[in-house]
Amino acid sequence: MKFEAVKITQVIEQNFSHLMPDFYEMQTEYLASLNIIYDDLDASLVAMVLTNFLYKEQLNKKYMSINDFSFKNFYKKDKFKLPVSSFKIKDVSKLLNLPRETVRRKKEKLIKDQIIILDKKNKIYILNTAKIDRKIIENHINNLSKFLSKFSAYFSKNKFLINEVTKDEIKKDVDKKFLIYLTKFLDFQISYFANLKSILDIESIFISLLCNLNTLSSSSKSKNDPLNTKDLFYKMHELNSSFGLNATSISEITKIPRTTVLRKISKLEKIGLIKKDKFKRYASDNLSKAQCGKKILSAVESNVSLLGIFFTQCLETYIGTH
Repeated sequence: MKFEAVKITQVIEQNFSHLMPDFYEMQTEYLASLNIIYDDLDASLVAMVLTNFLYKEQLNKKYMSINDFSFKNFYKKDKFKLPVSSFKIKDVSKLLNLPRETVRRKKEKLIKDQIIILDKKNKIYILNTAKIDRKIIENHINNLSKFLSKFSAYFSKNKFLINEVTKDEIKKDVDKKFLIYLTKFLDFQISYFANLKSILDIESIFISLLCNLNTLSSSSKSKNDPLNTKDLFYKMHELNSSFGLNATSISEITKIPRTTVLRKISKLEKIGLIKKDKFKRYASDNLSKAQCGKKILSAVESNVSLLGIFFTQCLETYIGTH
């Protein structure tokens, strides 16, 4: 069955306020887990690119069977290798909206931390999966499966020509075709964060996403009609019907040191993306009046299109063998 990404994107855009809490929940949980693995969010972006290159290289090889795509196979030592020549600093810099020197330093950090193994003799990179906690990847699979099932349920309930698929059904398929889903997931995440990084640093993006999630989660879906992307952009600050988050809570959720959180919050306040109440709790502010408001809206609209494509690809991957 073929799905049209443009139509999926239109539905997401028109129902933005109802669908985004599930999406932001996946994104914040994903970023928190990356901080646990890499202890450096910029390094995690570089790791995403290198990992994506590595597995795409393998998926293009004709000898790969369906069994090679499984989650279990992801942990087979030294099976997947990437030629050093495939990873060019300038290309990664452009892809991630990161300075070349930053990419170079983060790559060296990944090698020093032995998350990426550099075989100088054979000029290849190997992902050291032994350094990646299996429980964290299983949690990624669980979060992705939950997100996709919630989206499918929403589309099905509202008669958008998609049959509802349960979380367990999707999870079983992701386990089976893990490397296929992984490359599509990384394609999306790399482009998603690169769009936002043209405006904010990765820690500030994380904090903003968390504040948006808290705001939207407090707004009852049953009592409010869905808002499209632009309407939500202009009315986000009006939806705050619960307490904001304090710096300590933000630090605990994001795994970002509290001193760093305070610095990033101060910056986000100055440019008008978040606001503080008298109890020093933070929530989303009027985004349309922020210094970078137009850029943020443009990035969000671009990312909605990316999300439509990603969701479509996941549906087609799932339907492909069902």
